[in-house]
Amino acid sequence: MNQILKPSIDKEDSIECEYCKNKLYRKTIEWELYGTKRVITLDYERCKCKDAQIYWNEYDLKKIRIIEEEKKLELMQEFSRKVEKIIKNSKMSKRNLNYKFDNFEVNDCNKKVFNNLKNYSEKLVNNIEKKGLILVGNNGIGKTHLACSIANKFIENGIPVIYGTLINLLAELRNSYEIDNNISEMEIIKLYENVDLLIIDDLGKEKPSEWGLEKLFTIINSRYENSLPVIITTNYNQNSLVKRLSINEEIETSKSIISRLYEMCYLVKIDDIDHRIQKKKVSNCDNNN
Repeated sequence: MNQILKPSIDKEDSIECEYCKNKLYRKTIEWELYGTKRVITLDYERCKCKDAQIYWNEYDLKKIRIIEEEKKLELMQEFSRKVEKIIKNSKMSKRNLNYKFDNFEVNDCNKKVFNNLKNYSEKLVNNIEKKGLILVGNNGIGKTHLACSIANKFIENGIPVIYGTLINLLAELRNSYEIDNNISEMEIIKLYENVDLLIIDDLGKEKPSEWGLEKLFTIINSRYENSLPVIITTNYNQNSLVKRLSINEEIETSKSIISRLYEMCYLVKIDDIDHRIQKKKVSNCDNNN
């Protein structure tokens, strides 16, 4: 590019230094581009007297601080927008987003599991831990709460997560077949395969179709091969899960899925009573008194 930049001063535009009354001229840049000359006006010169230097040093430091604060604010706003997008894509309900370690009901039965999972979540978020979890136990003992607490830890750190029951996850795949849907089945599968953390809640509660079982195998196998964590909550042990997911007594696909999950996850058995029933009983007792 045929460009010439020449720093200069405008002798007809000046001010006085407020400290020493020295004359200070307007700085300019003479800009010539392909024979066309333009003049860009800048700030006035800075006086080199002692008092002026003290003033300008303080001014520059303040300006740097303002720029740094603006950058921090911009980063915070950018992070906030990122978290909002992660929450939207996570498929988590308002209730699930409120499940945190801080509001989990800890008792003598679940205290050890709670502490272990809280420590585990820190390691998983910081990529120290690679394996996922299979949380096994009866209804109402807090499996979903604990799984969502880990998910929310990810979200708080700006790390993507997807949560859902198998039926809900498969329903989204089916919806991709709709004519007006702008995302394909393959794109959704890739999201499930590649998201930093995938949580499947209540696995085994409902039987999938043969099509659904094939999709589940595709997703789990991909995450297995790429060492990406999965968290499963279920009421069933390993053998029962194989049977629950099998189609017409054909167990090979379901066996392959569960086998991979048990290899890539820690098994955590939670022994406790159903908190939902207990709360209901307490509420009834209060109402009767």
